[in-house]
Amino acid sequence: MLMNAIERAMVNNPVRTAMLHGTVRWLRDSSVGRPVEHALEIGCGRGDGIRQIVATFDPRRVDAFDLDPAQVARARARLAADPPGAAVRLWVGDAERIPAADATYDAVFEFTILHHVPHWVRALDEIRRVLRPGGLFLFEELSREFFEDVPLLSPLMRRFTVHPWDVMFDRRAFQRALGESGLRTTAFRTQLVPGWHRGVAVAQ
Repeated sequence: MLMNAIERAMVNNPVRTAMLHGTVRWLRDSSVGRPVEHALEIGCGRGDGIRQIVATFDPRRVDAFDLDPAQVARARARLAADPPGAAVRLWVGDAERIPAADATYDAVFEFTILHHVPHWVRALDEIRRVLRPGGLFLFEELSREFFEDVPLLSPLMRRFTVHPWDVMFDRRAFQRALGESGLRTTAFRTQLVPGWHRGVAVAQ
């Protein structure tokens, strides 16, 4: 599901970039420094996640896609103007159908994208499929609690953002689906407010 203008403004700004820096460092520390040669980012936005992944995990190659062609164009232009130091391939794509062979990636990164995906369990299955055995799924995600249980913030998010509300997961459903998809959670942390999570899972 594409973001609306308000959501794009929320992700295309320096504050979000700074938050990503902290998230990616936590993911590195929580993954016990496993080597990452070939990485995939789901929902690349304007390219800030790619920069953080390269700076922190030092992969040789990063593939990345986004459902929004405008975001992919922004990422392509920004990364061409200031290359991040790894080979990057970008495309417009859908998390429910990842155009990669089985066991392609050492790591898949995802920063608050899956709660936008109507068939999010299918997306988790795709993530497991493209990961090598022992590969890492490293994520930051928002669950239903973020949009229902945070005073003041939740009503605003419900009013001004666009999501597949009827199929959105809560924390327990998300954690359960990880395991059912063949992704064993090794680190999981809920942040400052309900429904805001970071985690690491290993492909079995």
